Amino acid sequence: MLVALLLSGTTLAGCSSSSGSYCDVLRSVQADWKGGIAPLKDPAAASRFAASVAEVEASAPDEVKPDWASLHTLVQKFTVANPDLASLTKQLQGFEASAKRIEVHAKETCQVDLSR
Repeated sequence: MLVALLLSGTTLAGCSSSSGSYCDVLRSVQADWKGGIAPLKDPAAASRFAASVAEVEASAPDEVKPDWASLHTLVQKFTVANPDLASLTKQLQGFEASAKRIEVHAKETCQVDLSR
């Protein structure tokens, strides 16, 4: 799953100075994301994860801000007990393009490899 790629452990390197804040935020939330998609099984952990995604979204450059917003919306659906997995599966399919843009942008802008 593409979300698994996004949520898996990452290797974070230096960022370009023009995107420093965005890259710094990615680096600061790295520890929250090391568990992969496992936190999404627990509503409290999913809430913490959604908050970290919101941090990234707030600092994201315009070219990927809508994609981070899409991920934030998706992750928020896991913050309730017994999420509707059927509707989430459909939303995951629509998220593929956003996930790819986030992955490529993070790698090119911050040297962050979200595919690992």
